[in-house]
Amino acid sequence: MIQTRRSTPPPRRRTWLALTLSLAALAPPGCLYDADQRCGSGLEFDSQIGRCVCPANTAYSATGCVACMEHEQATAAGCACEAGYARSTPEGACAAVPEGLGASCDPAASACASPFDHCEPAATEGYCTSACTSSDQCSGGYACNAESICQRPPLGLGKSCESPDDCAGTEATFCDEFQTHACQVQGCQLDPNDCFAGYECCDLSAFGVAQPLCIPQGSCMP
Repeated sequence: MIQTRRSTPPPRRRTWLALTLSLAALAPPGCLYDADQRCGSGLEFDSQIGRCVCPANTAYSATGCVACMEHEQATAAGCACEAGYARSTPEGACAAVPEGLGASCDPAASACASPFDHCEPAATEGYCTSACTSSDQCSGGYACNAESICQRPPLGLGKSCESPDDCAGTEATFCDEFQTHACQVQGCQLDPNDCFAGYECCDLSAFGVAQPLCIPQGSCMP
């Protein structure tokens, strides 16, 4: 029987052949377009606005779309509590606001009932709350302020917005139109800081923002 002997490539050719096969193995497969997966994993295409968005009841975060939990709703600023619910801490679950807390009142003639028998003045109207020595004694997302009063979070804080008009009539009248698309409190006092608990007053005039803003604690760069 005649056997055919396979020729052995010279050393240089063997090296080149091995390199070529290695690169071929590492080369990524060709890109295939899938109209049903144009946004990739975790996003959906919204034909009305022509861009990829997070699925229903999820909100965008730095790590991707996150699912909103019970009593939460998706907003441009993340998962926010539904009406009538609030967090006791920024990372806490949304819990029902106790009856009577935050009810409208007149500071000159308080009609607040115990345990929320203090009428606190505010930019829009007074609201019923209580005295405190620490935020642990506050509920409904309220926090103990320097005057030892459980302070209500500013109305409109974190509300979704596309322009200042969306924030008008609230206590958070500045619309971050570029990053969070959420209403923020402006015109705060730098020293002493008079922002709501967990926020600090920051001078952003170098970035074209006329009045100081209340931003999350630790976010203001010197």
